[in-house]
Amino acid sequence: MNFDLDDNQLMFRDTVERFCAPVDVARRHTMRRMDGGFDRNRWKDLADLGLVALALSESDGGLGGSLLDCAIVAQAMGRGLAVEPWTECGFLAARLLAGSAYVEGISDGSQIAAFAFAEPQGRYVLEAKSVSAQGGKLNGEKTFVLSAASAGLLIVSAQEGGVTKLFVVDAHADGVDIRPYPVVDGSLAGVVTFRNVAAQPVADMARIESAVDETRLIAAAEMVGLAKRLFDDTLEYVKTREQFGQPIGRFQVIQHRLVDAYAKLEAMQSSLYRALLLPGQDRAAAKAFIAENGQWIAEQAVQLHGGMGMTDELTIGHGVKRLLLLSKLFGDPASAIAAMAKAA
Repeated sequence: MNFDLDDNQLMFRDTVERFCAPVDVARRHTMRRMDGGFDRNRWKDLADLGLVALALSESDGGLGGSLLDCAIVAQAMGRGLAVEPWTECGFLAARLLAGSAYVEGISDGSQIAAFAFAEPQGRYVLEAKSVSAQGGKLNGEKTFVLSAASAGLLIVSAQEGGVTKLFVVDAHADGVDIRPYPVVDGSLAGVVTFRNVAAQPVADMARIESAVDETRLIAAAEMVGLAKRLFDDTLEYVKTREQFGQPIGRFQVIQHRLVDAYAKLEAMQSSLYRALLLPGQDRAAAKAFIAENGQWIAEQAVQLHGGMGMTDELTIGHGVKRLLLLSKLFGDPASAIAAMAKAA
């Protein structure tokens, strides 16, 4: 099997790398203090590069990128420690709204959409329980709505007639109350309350399940990129950090840990390719495997950097925290393994 990237895939990967390159730690802090937790102008630039349109079909005015194409972008986003929420507000929003009248604003970056699915006590369950739709009006509450503070549109799962459906709501409409709060990676999520809010139906439960399943794999790809960045930064650090008159990278125990980390990285990349290229693979299981190994690499990066590794003064800390968030998006490793065991 040929794992070489084609010219278009190389172009998108290189585009993402150039897009992420100017953002150092100081600029990350500045962007996180902006309204919504990231720079809206850079989001528009990201869309102008075609990075959102890649996730849309040609019939929706997009570029018709494959899931592999999108995973390559996600991996490059992870390696570049992108501040912009491309996975959750780019890829996922595009997949959820496919075929609707809202895709144009998503594609050109003029509109940001956030997916509201999580409910208090609901953990990773996709079926809506506490938010209901009746007569075109939504009532109820959602939590952990990533980028809710930046969104102009809310894509909401709600129960109507005993089944879960997908609705679109104007985030600034009367009856919508958004209470933002910071999450582990420095971005902003929100608790969103709906009180007789007008909503437009856009899709059914099958669309939700399909989009979330694909997004699990995109999140896994971003985690592979993050783990590669953590590994590369740590490898460079142990070559320069001295103890007992020599770089700590010369100590055999450090070398052994880095070899183990490299082996896990290769296993993560292979698992990602397997899930992308072979039909019938369990994407939640692939994400669980990648998350577990990515967290192990993150722990090594923190330990080898000492106390600095968890601070926001180094890129290491930012990468670790983003990886932690993605590892629990739409299911943590434990829940995925439990679901596999139940299915078996």
